[in-house]
Amino acid sequence: MKEVIKLIGEVSTEQIEKWKAKYGKVHGVVVDGHIAYVRKPDRATVSYALSQLSFRMSTEKGSDDGQSLEMNMGKLLKQGEAVMTNCWLGGSEEIKAEAELWTAACMKAGELIEMKEAELKNF
Repeated sequence: MKEVIKLIGEVSTEQIEKWKAKYGKVHGVVVDGHIAYVRKPDRATVSYALSQLSFRMSTEKGSDDGQSLEMNMGKLLKQGEAVMTNCWLGGSEEIKAEAELWTAACMKAGELIEMKEAELKNF
């Protein structure tokens, strides 16, 4: 018989089904044996998260290839933090309390901010 290893903060299937009925998709963010449950980000959360993300691109002379790209990891953390803070459903409270767990969870949760491809058409 296979032993089932539970994650710290893991909830029952029934609880997950209740969250799904209320919020739609439910995601688990697993870090170092702990789990946090978050719902799909809503428009307000996505808007705030994207406002925290910026890129700087330039074609400066003097660089090896004539181009540079800058990305701020702190802003990526803020993007995931928006998801973790605004979409938290339950799980291990230690994730909220311990900086290393929180940082890892936020960096992963930021991946829930997704955008579909769109196109413009001229008529």
